[in-house]
Amino acid sequence: MLALTWQDIDFKNEVLFIRHTQSIIKKDQKNILTLTEPKSKSSKRIIPLSPFLLQFLKKMKEKSSSIYIISTKRNQMVSIRNYQRLFQNLLCHCHLPLYSFHSLRHTFATRAIEWGMDVKTLSEILGHANASMTLNRYVHSVFVHKRKQMNQMTKSLI
Repeated sequence: MLALTWQDIDFKNEVLFIRHTQSIIKKDQKNILTLTEPKSKSSKRIIPLSPFLLQFLKKMKEKSSSIYIISTKRNQMVSIRNYQRLFQNLLCHCHLPLYSFHSLRHTFATRAIEWGMDVKTLSEILGHANASMTLNRYVHSVFVHKRKQMNQMTKSLI
């Protein structure tokens, strides 16, 4: 997410291209943020965007002078470490339990399955090579959802 640039969004066709990832390289005793190729073929992908999200992004772009969708005040790429710190501060400020920013990816995957998204589609959106990775690592079973599914199955049998 932190590697996304405005060129990665095709507003006309309502899609987001995942073409690169953020990496840290050492140069002259310093850590330098850079864009690199994703780690696998399936990591490069096209994600359809909802009309709501497109409108939100258009408004963001109008106010932005950076090439990055998420940037520092100096229009530079934000490091994952700094973004994680901002996220933790936000959670503290809102008196919420502390989670990693990456946990939102797990939450998205779990909710997507609960809302009826098929595993193959979800797997492609997440950039996984196969659906088993998505199911085994990212989708977490929720008891309320289990109960709902069991009740639906029972109703269909009666």
